[in-house]
Amino acid sequence: MMSECGEVRIVYMGYLAELAGGREKLVRVCGEARVRDLVNLEGVSLDDLVILINGRSAKPDSTVRPGDKLTVMPHISGGTA
Repeated sequence: MMSECGEVRIVYMGYLAELAGGREKLVRVCGEARVRDLVNLEGVSLDDLVILINGRSAKPDSTVRPGDKLTVMPHISGGTA
């Protein structure tokens, strides 16, 4: 039985787009892949980022499948009331 193959859309937000070389990338995946296998940002730990798969919270070891949208963004914090 062959695994389904297709593209995962990765969207990088904020300064991560510059590190990734662009705001969006399409990556071909057959079957399943882990977030950490698809996202490699020099000098940035995936554990320090906000990761969403199809709008839902995910972890570096979460799996993505063809047709999924992976959003990677920095934590937003700071400010005072």
